[in-house]
Amino acid sequence: MNKDLIIFGRTSILSTNFDSHINKSKNNIIYITRKQKSLNEVVCNIGNNLKKRELDEISLKISKLSNNPQKIFILFSWSGSPRKYERDNTIINSNILKNFLELSKIVKPKKLIFISSAGAVYPESKNYKFRESDETLAQNIYGQQKLKSEKTIKEFSKSENIKYTILRVSSAFGFDPRFSDQGVINKWLHYAINKNILQLYNSPDSLINFISFDNVSIALRKTIDLDLEGIFNIGSENSISLQEIINVIGKITNQKIHYEIHSEKRRFFKIDINKFYNQTGIIFKINLLKDISNLYQSIIKN
Repeated sequence: MNKDLIIFGRTSILSTNFDSHINKSKNNIIYITRKQKSLNEVVCNIGNNLKKRELDEISLKISKLSNNPQKIFILFSWSGSPRKYERDNTIINSNILKNFLELSKIVKPKKLIFISSAGAVYPESKNYKFRESDETLAQNIYGQQKLKSEKTIKEFSKSENIKYTILRVSSAFGFDPRFSDQGVINKWLHYAINKNILQLYNSPDSLINFISFDNVSIALRKTIDLDLEGIFNIGSENSISLQEIINVIGKITNQKIHYEIHSEKRRFFKIDINKFYNQTGIIFKINLLKDISNLYQSIIKN
């Protein structure tokens, strides 16, 4: 059945990538964004504390753009990043979530989908693949906000009788010409191209789970198509070491990579992806040399 996909966060990297993967002949896409560039966009700053009148106006505009009774709200919008020393964006993100849920009350979508973060919500000192049902431990303010939002969405969905899906996405990488510093792999490639010294904030043998932008989009599309419900880890089958990335970047750029280590602490970012696999039959794998080579070629051409 055709659906209305209402996307909050038109310009985010993952949202932009997802836009290129979705079948627009079968889905009507409506964007909630700060700047209008097309007719299917509703303009508002979702990070502001929107009043009831503003929310009513936005919901009316969504209704006018709507083509289908089945609506899915997808929340990409978020301020900040998982970096440990990121500034506190609590107020902005609280507003984003509040507005998202208030609009959900009015429009009554079939489902809410929240793009959360696997890298900020699980313990990092244990060499273990964490399942969705395992303990969580926020690594920073960003992770605290994500976990709090997950809980709020679950409680809201239960009270309003609306389905929900939460995707805990691992460290994503890929090409976006607008940004050069989104994630470790992207940033280090740019550093290497510009002959800069890489900065390591964990030991080189730290294990990190990565996933490409394209595979995140595939996971989201499959989540919608199969009407998945609940919390899912979205990442690759195995985590890889930072040293492996450094070695591959050196091979691709044909240079010795110099780096500074700011902490010898070993980080374990490992997740169990079997829940998603069991319901979709999909396992995402990393071909480090191929994936980084493709990213490198895109950067050079741009």
